[in-house]
Amino acid sequence: MIEYEIVKHDRLKDVRIFINSIRLRSVHMHHDLELFVVLAGEGIIGIKNEKHHVKKGDTVLINAYDSHEIIATQDSLTILIIQFSNHFLREYYHAIRNTVFLNAAPKSQLREEDYARLLEDMLILSAEYFKADKLFELSCVHYLSDILYLLYRYMDMVELSETEYSKRKKLNQRIDRISAYINENYQGPLRLTDIAEIEGITTTHMSHFFTENFGMPFQNYLKEKRLECAMRMIGDESLTVSEIAASSGFSELKYMTKAFKEAFGISPADYR
Repeated sequence: MIEYEIVKHDRLKDVRIFINSIRLRSVHMHHDLELFVVLAGEGIIGIKNEKHHVKKGDTVLINAYDSHEIIATQDSLTILIIQFSNHFLREYYHAIRNTVFLNAAPKSQLREEDYARLLEDMLILSAEYFKADKLFELSCVHYLSDILYLLYRYMDMVELSETEYSKRKKLNQRIDRISAYINENYQGPLRLTDIAEIEGITTTHMSHFFTENFGMPFQNYLKEKRLECAMRMIGDESLTVSEIAASSGFSELKYMTKAFKEAFGISPADYR
């Protein structure tokens, strides 16, 4: 599934930190830059059309609006996630607003001692954020500033011109609209043609746009969206498997069964 995620910054302005244990997090995207470290397990992080195999201690850096998915290759993948908007410290370093990182793996670009420093900063930052003791805000700003220094000092990136930034912003607005429309309609019949008509472009153009910006063809995306919906309901034994299939947007139970077997190697009933 592709889902557009709106990140709220409740505890600290422009920053959100949390820990998740994930079996499957289908394709999604959000406003904020995202940096996470694997705490346990192994898995695959798909960013657009690239696949990154990760294990404990690995970090991944994802630009705002880059579509990505998380798939555990063991029982689950536990990750510590730090999200921050491009408004953080922008008054002091304007390039935060319009830079795009070209590499998703900090470990491959930082020196060993700097990578160890990055990991330590991430863990201390998160501990301070979760405890929220007196002066935690200042401590969080301190450690996140050091994280940004390491990323912007050593990672490959490109700084967009104002024209390029404006073009990227319009692209992101189209992605927003498409994501919102699918989120509202995936549980019923949904065609790529419908979306193309709304956007005022041909179906062929929309097909290429979708694959390029969402990292997979529309039908694959829609199947994953429905599969994740079914996974959320599968534990509710008051619902039959057929009812779950219908509620998730699968036209027939056999299609949901096929999706489960492709993803997990077992049927929905066995998964339950």
